[in-house]
Amino acid sequence: MMEFNCIEKPLSRVFYVYGRFIARHPVWFLICPLLLSVALASGFFDMQSEYDIEKLFSPEGARSKDERFVMQALFNESERSDQFNPIRMTTLGEYGRIIVTSKRADRNVLTKQVFAEVKRLDEDMRNIAVKEGETTYSYVHLCAGLCENATDPLLRLHGDMNVNLSNLSYPIHEIPQGPGSANVRVFLGSTLGGVTTDRGTKAKAWSLYYHLRSDDAYVEIVKTWQEKFLSILANKLHKHITVTRFTAHSLEDELQRNAVSVFPLFPIVSTVLITFSIVSCMSMDWVLSKPWLGSLGVVSAGLAVVSSFGLMLHIGVPFIDITASIPFLVLVNTAGIGVDDMFVMLAAWRQTDFRLSVEERMGKAFSEAALSITITSLTDVLSIGIGAITKFRSVRIFSAYTATALLFDYLYQITFFAACMVITGHREKSNRHSVACMKTVPKSLAGHRSAIYRLFCTGGYTAEEKKDSRKTADVSAMAFFRNTWGGLLSTRPVKILLLNVYLVYLGFAIWGCLNVKEGITLDKLAADDSYVADYYNQDIRYFRKYGHVVSVSVGKELELWRQTERDAIEQMIHEFEKTDYFHGEDITLAWTRDFSAFVGSNGVDSGNFSDALHYFLSTYRRLGYNLDIKTDSDKVKYSRFFVHSRNMDTSIRESEMMLAARAIADNHTDLDVTVFHPGFIFFDQYLAVWPNTRQNLLIATAAMFVVSLFLIPHPVCSLWVTFSIVSICTGVIGYMTWWDVNLDTVSMINVIVCIGFCVDFSAHITYAFMSADGDTGNQRMRNALHTVGFPIAQGALSTLCGLIALAFSSSYIFRSFFKTMSLVIFLGAIHGLMIIPVLLSVMGPPKRTKKRHSLSPNLLPVAGCPDRWWSHRPEHTERDRTVRAPVAYRGDVQHNIPLSLPKIGRPMRYCSALNFQRNNDR
Repeated sequence: MMEFNCIEKPLSRVFYVYGRFIARHPVWFLICPLLLSVALASGFFDMQSEYDIEKLFSPEGARSKDERFVMQALFNESERSDQFNPIRMTTLGEYGRIIVTSKRADRNVLTKQVFAEVKRLDEDMRNIAVKEGETTYSYVHLCAGLCENATDPLLRLHGDMNVNLSNLSYPIHEIPQGPGSANVRVFLGSTLGGVTTDRGTKAKAWSLYYHLRSDDAYVEIVKTWQEKFLSILANKLHKHITVTRFTAHSLEDELQRNAVSVFPLFPIVSTVLITFSIVSCMSMDWVLSKPWLGSLGVVSAGLAVVSSFGLMLHIGVPFIDITASIPFLVLVNTAGIGVDDMFVMLAAWRQTDFRLSVEERMGKAFSEAALSITITSLTDVLSIGIGAITKFRSVRIFSAYTATALLFDYLYQITFFAACMVITGHREKSNRHSVACMKTVPKSLAGHRSAIYRLFCTGGYTAEEKKDSRKTADVSAMAFFRNTWGGLLSTRPVKILLLNVYLVYLGFAIWGCLNVKEGITLDKLAADDSYVADYYNQDIRYFRKYGHVVSVSVGKELELWRQTERDAIEQMIHEFEKTDYFHGEDITLAWTRDFSAFVGSNGVDSGNFSDALHYFLSTYRRLGYNLDIKTDSDKVKYSRFFVHSRNMDTSIRESEMMLAARAIADNHTDLDVTVFHPGFIFFDQYLAVWPNTRQNLLIATAAMFVVSLFLIPHPVCSLWVTFSIVSICTGVIGYMTWWDVNLDTVSMINVIVCIGFCVDFSAHITYAFMSADGDTGNQRMRNALHTVGFPIAQGALSTLCGLIALAFSSSYIFRSFFKTMSLVIFLGAIHGLMIIPVLLSVMGPPKRTKKRHSLSPNLLPVAGCPDRWWSHRPEHTERDRTVRAPVAYRGDVQHNIPLSLPKIGRPMRYCSALNFQRNNDR
């Protein structure tokens, strides 16, 4: 079958020359990366952070932002009015909120003791003062609207009359106003939670809101007030109640806290990785061991993190909390990127002949390993870079930081770490101890020494042993993957068993993909031990029955003095109320209904409509209807209404409610209906996450196929790499569901990263299979496992060891990172060490044709000669002394040169046409 090696062969030759060049000039490649890292690290002095929840976690170009623009354009005066009402806000605004629960056994907050304590608490909050220059600001100066009196409905109700709290009607309580006056209706659905009314009214939670001004001139003052609000509540003790607190900036503060909380884990992770790398680079021979090189591999990845962060900060890319996981991604996944690359390069070094010079060994090691790590690094950067096309700003920033970090990591692997390999190679060549760097006695010459000396102070080979071609730098772990593990996978029963297990794995993964949960709720952005987490738990538990109040605007100009047009509006509102997502008409706020009742049976006409409406609005000014209507003579240019959602206790139901509301609005294009709630900005992420993830997966998978097609020189291998990507990504997304991880902006980042990292394992084993010797698929599979099996296992284990620290994080963001990346690494290793090798052994591409070397015409490949240019072949018999050489080229002349092999037992040192011709002449 056709091979696409037009890139692979030239790159292999380039890396061969490059490896030799590094070996001749290691000092420059050691110093320059260090200087570059120090220079870029200065970017940390200009560090800019971004914690705007809306900008980071809501999709750009979402429909909700257009809906908000419409509302703000039509009703922009609502939030600045002295008739302030939070349901008319188009943003979450500035506020402080308290949720009070009772310490009583029955948890009832509607008792005199609780009421008295809540009233004192409210007074304390209203007395909080902030001094700015010579001016002191209290809540009365900073509140939204008119706030001289208590704004909480229950506190206001108790002040108006001596009411029995157990006799409150819920959710609407009516206050009689005397003869000839309509009763005042007070909505308690957002004030009381966990309400039961079977034996008197009881409630388990009481919510107090303190809405603050959003004017630009008061931003810092309001923020300071909120800080004092939180501080006082955190230190205040209560006898009968428990208080949970929250402000408009609490989530932003918690995001900053998350980023800081993870930094103490870095020393732990670094220690684990360095220890693992040192142990992994050790062997039974103290000369061949490379412990310092193992630690320097982690240092190389650390330099990449510093350089990438410094560069991004220099060019103005802000730091966000989830970028705090990038050092784990690169440092921990130095197993997947850096340390894994280090293991691959060391494996290639071990497979070179130790009798060669350091320069030649570096050239040969780089010609094999550098191409392999180039493939994986390129695919990693490409797949993560594709995240820059998503609609989520947080994902784009993360992708920019991570892709840059991986580029630096690759750069430092082929410069800094390569120079370290050269220095270590010279130490090994001179037979020096890997730790002490002292001259070492080979074990074969230390038989008269003590056991301790032979165990810790010997290594290397004698001069005579170095002449023996049977001596290799192989390690037992590499031999294990070829002989034991590869032998096991070569057996037919194991292959059948593995296939059945894989089908079961795929079935559960697909089931999980079909039932994946989408979206991140805001409470998950805070740490588990945060007061914010307690607040959201209380809010979801008690205050979601009467949920978000959705604004419904009608933008068409209507003659609402006509009953028929008011009926059309009524029909539209009724469509909301009859769905499962909204409450009935008893709590809907619709001015048309009150207006129809106001004009009564007499009705109105175009002549007196304007006067009747003006009188109606002044009468109902307390309800703020004048903020919901824009009139022009006898017409209403636009107006709005409010419907209450119900049972919004899950993110799925919130998104379904939003879609249902939009569907009704879209069915009434004749009225130009727009629906909106500030929460829609975040609900839109539930709709955008899966399409964006699917888009990134498809684009990245196609890109990975094209890249592997050119760099892994066989189309069948590219198909297996692509199959591995699809299989691993399916498993990651599916088993996320089983592990209680939603598909949200955080896990979406990890899935994007997954595409690149899962290529690493399959690309390494596939490329090794293509390059492996052997006449059967099983032999080539075993030789491929000998080459990269141990590095894959080392990389996977080191990554999992480093990720363990994140499992104990109190932040959902980092636990989600741990779970998703653990799935990526585990499934990637299973595919790289089990599934792909077996499939390649059964359905892999045929053995590659030996390449003709374009060397001097004096050097020719000879039948029976291996790919190297000299060999020991004492096994030839006397009748094999004369053979015909294959085709050799001298310019345009083709020669068939008879060659003569030496007598039995005499080694043939090289394949030279000149010497063979001389033998024939004799």
